[in-house]
Amino acid sequence: MKLYFAPMEGITLYPLRNIHKEMFGNALDKYFTPFVSTARTYKFKKREQRDILPEFCSSFSDYKNEVVPQIMGNKAEQIVWAARKMHELGYNEVNLNMGCPVATVVNRHKGSGLLEDTDKLDEMLFEIFDTIDKENLQIKFSLKTRLGMHDDSESLEIMKVLAKYPASELTIHARVRDDYYKGQIRPEAFCRAVRVYRENGGAAPIVYNGDINSASDFQKISGIIDEHCGEIKGSTDNKCISLVDRFMLGRGLIINPALAREIAGGEVLKADELRVYLDRLYDAYAEYIPEDQNVIFKMLEHWAFIHVHFRDCEKYLKAIRKSRSKGEYKAAVTNMFSSCEFVI
Repeated sequence: MKLYFAPMEGITLYPLRNIHKEMFGNALDKYFTPFVSTARTYKFKKREQRDILPEFCSSFSDYKNEVVPQIMGNKAEQIVWAARKMHELGYNEVNLNMGCPVATVVNRHKGSGLLEDTDKLDEMLFEIFDTIDKENLQIKFSLKTRLGMHDDSESLEIMKVLAKYPASELTIHARVRDDYYKGQIRPEAFCRAVRVYRENGGAAPIVYNGDINSASDFQKISGIIDEHCGEIKGSTDNKCISLVDRFMLGRGLIINPALAREIAGGEVLKADELRVYLDRLYDAYAEYIPEDQNVIFKMLEHWAFIHVHFRDCEKYLKAIRKSRSKGEYKAAVTNMFSSCEFVI
């Protein structure tokens, strides 16, 4: 089994990746970066470029294989250009985002917007993989998708297209675009998509993504996948292809940074290590972001998830939210940990 840390825009930046890798990374195989956007100028935004520079992969002994930059784009030549740049930086894999549901992205026919027209998607992917092959570009090209734009039945045509191309891996988020991140996941539809992909010759390893927020979520979802995605015969050699054994964790790792360790059979998250983790995050963000108040705003993005570990904590959480200096923030966090019961 392999476990991955999903990309989350504005959150899974290099300060978090480095600290999480040091404290909880033994159970994770890969970390995906928030997407970098391709553009007509053939230049990355400075903020995005900084996040992918190898010098900021300080906690990764093998960043080339442990960190995967994700690309957002809709033009084959721009996407290939970005892949070349990542190869020059030493990365061994890039990942194409075909799943982001945000309206500003979709309206530009990027992210989930690529799924709206499977003919255009087919043309784009053909050009990408054809160019990579002709240039002998030695970089793995993986894909991340959803089950469709509006209905999961759309996944049948999408999978037929994706099955044509030699992606190094295929991650499927078990929702459609209209679900965003809050709609119910669709594990049975995920399994139907996997079956169609395999039956049409798709050979890439499949990664499940969607709402694994606890070890019990993992057990439930992996059980459904075992039942419905078990031995699926490929159309080329009629051999049985093993069940899905790769899982991408997103919000679950923000809620519980030790989730992958727990899923892998290790210890559950402890209050003292969460405190150390948050303190180290604050200090790392302080080097990355100017002004205490902006650092606190970044930490509040984490507290929006991790407050669930503290029982009857609203008064103390409110104090954290109201803090406007490092001293106020640290004092409020200390009060939270000392006054509220810690729960898993």
